[in-house]
Amino acid sequence: MLTNLYTRSTLLSTVVADSAKEIMRLLLQRQAAIASMDYNRRRSPHLSDLLTGMQAQVDCTDDKVQIQLNYPATIRFLDLKKTKYGKKKRVYSPIYNRPLFGHLYGRGYSLSNAVNMAIQQEYRNYFANLQNVMKTIDLL
Repeated sequence: MLTNLYTRSTLLSTVVADSAKEIMRLLLQRQAAIASMDYNRRRSPHLSDLLTGMQAQVDCTDDKVQIQLNYPATIRFLDLKKTKYGKKKRVYSPIYNRPLFGHLYGRGYSLSNAVNMAIQQEYRNYFANLQNVMKTIDLL
């Protein structure tokens, strides 16, 4: 039957949710590595352990994907370039904003690229199925 050839196999949101799980796992690994290299000896030695054990919660419905990460509040203060007194920190490593937005919106292995690739694949599948349907109609 022609409709069996023309139906979509998986939802776009499930493809994006699967990519989001992998990307968030890589993000947490990178942040845990930064925390263990640069912040382990100083004021927050437990941060690398917390980031290693943390997992992203990805909820997927038909029309949206929701990602939730429960970071400790102290990670945002580590990401500041200056101290609370306004002096520049001697040792500064970006651990929150730069890696997070790099994995969400950046180039390379990011969530926005995964969404773009999933949409392009859906268009390719759509037009390939449409061509197959047209060939079967021409043959009949």
